[in-house]
Amino acid sequence: MRYLLPLAVMLGACAPAQDDSSSATADREYATQVEAPTPDYAMLVKQTRLEGESYVRRDATGPMPPDAKAVGQSWFERLEAENLLLGAGFDGKGPSGAVTHLDVGMTESEFRSWTTQNGLDVPTHISWSFVPPMNLPAVSEAASEGIRVWPASSARTGAQNEALLAGRVELRDGCFWATEGEGEADKLAFFHAEIGLDRDSEGYYILVDRVGGQTRARLGEAMSWGGPPTAYIAPEAERDLRAACGDAPILVVGSPESSERFLTSYPHLRNPVAPPPPPGAD
Repeated sequence: MRYLLPLAVMLGACAPAQDDSSSATADREYATQVEAPTPDYAMLVKQTRLEGESYVRRDATGPMPPDAKAVGQSWFERLEAENLLLGAGFDGKGPSGAVTHLDVGMTESEFRSWTTQNGLDVPTHISWSFVPPMNLPAVSEAASEGIRVWPASSARTGAQNEALLAGRVELRDGCFWATEGEGEADKLAFFHAEIGLDRDSEGYYILVDRVGGQTRARLGEAMSWGGPPTAYIAPEAERDLRAACGDAPILVVGSPESSERFLTSYPHLRNPVAPPPPPGAD
């Protein structure tokens, strides 16, 4: 197997030769982790979640005004323009009705500060939901030296497709590469904002849940994720990713989880039993 020995992660020095003023950059080495042994997920799934705000819902408290449709549309567009709109509910049978609910990609306290700073009156006839805070940094100090760029969204994640997809994410020379299904990991991986990077006690690079703090996978493991996932990719994020890692297609992997961790959490799926045939089927 090609997994990396604890505390001896393979490094690849491939920065191009530069003049003396850039020698520190030229000499920098980046990490590679294309396989890893499976950790003890029976223990890891019992990790205590980090404390903090949870998802918050603020119910509507006021009557719907005559201009409810215009008010709701202005808030819909305001949040959408800031990449803060995660979802919406409408009166009646669809988007032609007035907005009655908005899912916001901020915590409740962030939303309160934002509306105060911008002098916005929050309508009371709309219900609101807010995301929990992220308790971990996008990249830990221990992991930061081994990578060129962290390819994750700057916007919080809303409702996603839920088909179970399988693939792999690996780290090669400081860049994150992914494949869906079998085959070579030849696409640039891109993660949801809630996924972060750290190194575990054995030195392996791991994906972590920035909200709850749990270990989701070691890079190089077989993984699964819900999808096809979507994520906001800011122009500057794509520019930085391209500058660091090249022009390969980008594959949004969202919030990957080790396949073994998934099966540890749902052991009945490890050896699924086929349902009996329908009556009369021979």
